[in-house]
Amino acid sequence: MPPLVYSTHFNPQLIDAFLGLQLGGGLGFSIIFWTALGSSNIKRNSTFYTFCIAWILSSLSYCLIFLVGQQDSPNFGVCVTQAAAIYSAPSLTSCGTLAFAIDMLLGLRAASTNMLPRRRYSITLALMIVPYLIWLFLFVGFLVFGLKNPAFVGKGPNGTYCDLLSFTPAKISGLIVVFATLPLLFIQGYVGFRLVRNRNYLKNFKLVQMAIRIMVFSLLGALGLGVGFAYVLYSKQGPVFDIIMAILPALGVIIFGVQMDLINVWLFRHPTEDNEVDDDLKTPSVYVATPRLEDLNPQNDGRQAGPSG
Repeated sequence: MPPLVYSTHFNPQLIDAFLGLQLGGGLGFSIIFWTALGSSNIKRNSTFYTFCIAWILSSLSYCLIFLVGQQDSPNFGVCVTQAAAIYSAPSLTSCGTLAFAIDMLLGLRAASTNMLPRRRYSITLALMIVPYLIWLFLFVGFLVFGLKNPAFVGKGPNGTYCDLLSFTPAKISGLIVVFATLPLLFIQGYVGFRLVRNRNYLKNFKLVQMAIRIMVFSLLGALGLGVGFAYVLYSKQGPVFDIIMAILPALGVIIFGVQMDLINVWLFRHPTEDNEVDDDLKTPSVYVATPRLEDLNPQNDGRQAGPSG
């Protein structure tokens, strides 16, 4: 059966703006991901890469019917897949961001404690996997729900993506976002407090920039918290809600893409050794030493210690 269409009067400008922001955010995170992965001059912790992938998948989810060429008249199979994807995507991005923040916090604490590399590696591996397990569980659940209730599947009221005309998926997704974002804000606040408390950091202008980056990231988390509450409280979202959802990945690209080591690679510049050290210290919210397999060698235990507070 064809999917329902809640309205036949869509705003083309809204749809274009929504798709443009989502595609731009996904493309931006893809560029950041492959640049960081492919350059030996860029150091990122493992959860950063899963964080980028989470936002890329989210952007692709919201653009699915456009990418397959069915933005105007999607068939049921594509529509129900997108509906399941867009309700599971917020849990992936919020839990992925929380895992990223937890890994950052552990890196700061590991600088002042003697955490065993193997234990650090195990924790990081769990932080990388758990958000995707939650996402997969929700995606399958919402997909089964849509397949069993085809009357609830249809193009959303704003014409931007396919939706589920049921309050239950929105409530489940929103609650997960809320529960993931609240500890994220506390973690970012704690990290910011430690950086401000240590006056040695404030003597370095680049480290002040890093502290500001963390505060901006916290604001992004607060915006995600508001989106989560909107999912919980409202069964239908207006155009403003869609624009907020589309702005989130674009803001993430700006926050995490404006890094000197990334810019140096894009401009084909080779920073000096001193600059590389400064860049590492500048952004522990992005680079915190994460044990990799080669780091489990005892000779490497102190080689990538993060900043102490």
